[in-house]
Amino acid sequence: MHITSKQIMGWTQDLIISSQCERYNKLIAACLTKGGAECWVQVELDAKYKTLPDEPTVQREQAIYTDKNLSVDFLISNVDGSMCVELKVESLFQSAGDGHVTIPHGGYKKVEKDVEKLRDKRSEEYRYIDACVVALVWSTQLRGAMGEWLMESGLHYEVEEIKAINDGEEYIVSVYVIEI
Repeated sequence: MHITSKQIMGWTQDLIISSQCERYNKLIAACLTKGGAECWVQVELDAKYKTLPDEPTVQREQAIYTDKNLSVDFLISNVDGSMCVELKVESLFQSAGDGHVTIPHGGYKKVEKDVEKLRDKRSEEYRYIDACVVALVWSTQLRGAMGEWLMESGLHYEVEEIKAINDGEEYIVSVYVIEI
């Protein structure tokens, strides 16, 4: 079975849902911790993606771009094809450090850079492989900025929202999967 963005969406959602432990959500807790959550999410998604049908090969940080200093977060392959996946995870400390707590949120620009990278900078060998960007967003500010940018971009995307509880507070985690 060919790897699809719908599968990537489903397995990413499953990570967030399975991160909930009574009043504590590991994803939200990681996002609220200094140092951010993206590496933690990469490790967890690596394990999830390996459970996709047809025993896929999941490789992290692969050099698929013309600039060998750049790498894709995931290269997932099975007998029917491959999928390149870039990942962005919102972090409180990164957002606050960028000044996004009090001004319009510019975090979508990091997602936009990954879209451009996948669209314009892949080497010939990887140019025609399916690709997507997965963005995990939990603040209303970034959710609003992402929505505005995506509506103007003309990109095909899906978004699903998942409720997460951490220390008695309710968060909505938006999972964006943007097809390239």
